[in-house]
Parts: sequence; C-alpha cells; structure tokens
Amino acid sequence: MGMYDEIRWEATLPAGHPTDSRLFQTKSLDPCLEHYVVTREGRLFLVGNGLQDDADWDKDQGMDVEFHGDMSLVSMDGNIEYLARFTHGTLEWIRPFAANEPWSKSAAARMKFARRREA
Repeated sequence: MGMYDEIRWEATLPAGHPTDSRLFQTKSLDPCLEHYVVTREGRLFLVGNGLQDDADWDKDQGMDVEFHGDMSLVSMDGNIEYLARFTHGTLEWIRPFAANEPWSKSAAARMKFARRREA
C-alpha cells in the first residue's frame, strides 16, 4: 500500500469482522506515517507517528483531530476494506467497500482537519 497511516480501531466494526483484527491502513489522511486511534465513542485521535512503537499509542495523550469526511480503510493483512464516514469529528458509519463505488479507492476520501488551536 506504500505510504499510509495506521489506525487502531476501538469503535464497533461491521458484523462478521474478525475480533482480533483491529489495525488498519489508510491513505485518506494527510500527512502519512502517523498513528491514530478511533475510540469506542467514534472519535479519531492522533496519537503518534511512525517513529514510535505501537505500545506508545495512548489516546489520553493524543489529540482529537475532529475529522470530517470519508475514509477508506484496509486491514493490515489486506483482506478487508471498509469505508467510514465521520461527521464533525464523530464516526457516523462504517461499511464494507463496495466493488461499484463511484470513486477510486485511493481517492475515497480527503480529510478536513479542524485542529484545536493551542493557547
């Protein structure tokens, strides 16, 4: 898949998804090589970058990126593909990527960050 971000998915996944497969790749975010967590509440947190170990993924020390848009996801083994929609920072739905999607997988989403400004 080349350059991508990694996302650990704590939120609910579609029925039938393997319970031990919660790590995904995406090219829907920019820049690449970051680590994210989708919380049980459906919020996307930036928690680190590719230079850190997975053990350092801590949403309590991360930043809610308030993602708004669609995101394509591929399981780390490459066997499962999903499309997820976030609205004003909250996961609305996630579903399997359909073969007849009206856009290419690599262009499935463009993100819009509304980062909190540091005081």
